[in-house]
Amino acid sequence: MKKKILVIDDDQFFSKTLQAALSPEKYILVSAEDGETGLEKVRTEKPDLIVLDLMMPKLDGTAFLKKMQESTDLPKIPVLVSSNLSSVKKISDVMSMGAVGYVIKSDESLQSIVQDIERILGQASGDNKREVA
Repeated sequence: MKKKILVIDDDQFFSKTLQAALSPEKYILVSAEDGETGLEKVRTEKPDLIVLDLMMPKLDGTAFLKKMQESTDLPKIPVLVSSNLSSVKKISDVMSMGAVGYVIKSDESLQSIVQDIERILGQASGDNKREVA
């Protein structure tokens, strides 16, 4: 069965690049350009994983995580934060808000982000699993 991934990122290039890197046999990608649209898509699309940017218009990633955490009607979905913010405090904050991983886009290759997604969704093949910093 295909896993559905919701990419919430205002960087359309990143979303399209990630979509191209993920196997269409295994994954369906849905995207939202800001946190407000992302919250609507969480309700309508019921994704298996959310890849979340922090810096976005309308509702940023931190506010999105807060709403997910406080909501009683939203499903509990693993969130992988992908951002260019590398502050230890920011990483610590989002991890304490329930994120399952944090990827610094500028430091990670697309392949390692794909591996993180596969690890979180439990579909990693072989023994190339690794911890997300």
